[in-house]
Amino acid sequence: MTTKILVGTFLLLIIFAGCNQPFDPRGPLDQEMAIFTILSTDRDVQFVRVGASYMPPGFDPATYTSDNAVRDAFVTIKGPGKIYQMRDTLLSRLDTSRYKFPFHLYTLNPFTPQHGATYEVIVQSLSLGTASAFVVVPGEADISINLYSTYQVLSNPLLRGPDEQAVFSTQFSTSAKAYLARLYIYYDVLKGSQWVEERVEVPTGTADEIPYSLNYLIYPKLTLCPQSAQTAVTYKNGFMRNLIKRLTTVTYENDKIIYKWIVLVVLQVDENLFSYYNAVHEYQDPRSIRLDQPLYAKLNGGIGFAGAYALDSLVYILPADFSGNR
Repeated sequence: MTTKILVGTFLLLIIFAGCNQPFDPRGPLDQEMAIFTILSTDRDVQFVRVGASYMPPGFDPATYTSDNAVRDAFVTIKGPGKIYQMRDTLLSRLDTSRYKFPFHLYTLNPFTPQHGATYEVIVQSLSLGTASAFVVVPGEADISINLYSTYQVLSNPLLRGPDEQAVFSTQFSTSAKAYLARLYIYYDVLKGSQWVEERVEVPTGTADEIPYSLNYLIYPKLTLCPQSAQTAVTYKNGFMRNLIKRLTTVTYENDKIIYKWIVLVVLQVDENLFSYYNAVHEYQDPRSIRLDQPLYAKLNGGIGFAGAYALDSLVYILPADFSGNR
């Protein structure tokens, strides 16, 4: 009996001695490249940000304020039949509350990716090795107006009923994973002696109890493309009417205003960008706390994200005698 007690006491001493070892839940730091880029068809300059993984001094990542940019990288974009070399540059920050130094980025200018093309982003570093990712830019969206009633609503929103609709037929690219459609009204307003172009977005709904109220507005969100790759984007005229009335009689009551055109903008994103969006917004499973693997595609040889989007639009030019002009 005494022997058993001694053995048990000895084991407890070993366990307690082991507990005195410092424990760091952060784990060891595996140094690797962190790459972020979004190729887009609506601009002629593309950016790739290359950094290195880091460990904050404490348990709050926001306390890390050092520059972890990788400056020895050689960045290229390999496209259909051609390889483009990017150059490093510095961009100022709008917010310097945490980081006091400018962004260190790699840029390609002028360059606009082709709709439907596949690109490989390749980053080579003498200190951290090589990382790469493939990006498929969505093809061009086909946007059209097939109903005569939509032309009537767009031409004279103030003269049409609030429940009438503007319907746009949209055919998506087969390489697009999700889309976001937005409807804008463009106008020029005379401010002093200068004409200034502005725009206002048409909402899809309101959380207010009053129909077509401009309070608590609801706007479109990024949505999965349907299996048929086509859909009808619909807007109620009541919101267009009330927006134009507010601009004309309240916001710019004493200013000249001319309405120019109405534009439907369709944003298509690739699978990588949609997966990253879901991970950031906890879209698919907001109750999950799994941290064992990223929820979006990992780069070959590094961490981060590479995606793409395509931006297309349909422009409806308003008549010169548009009823909202003043």
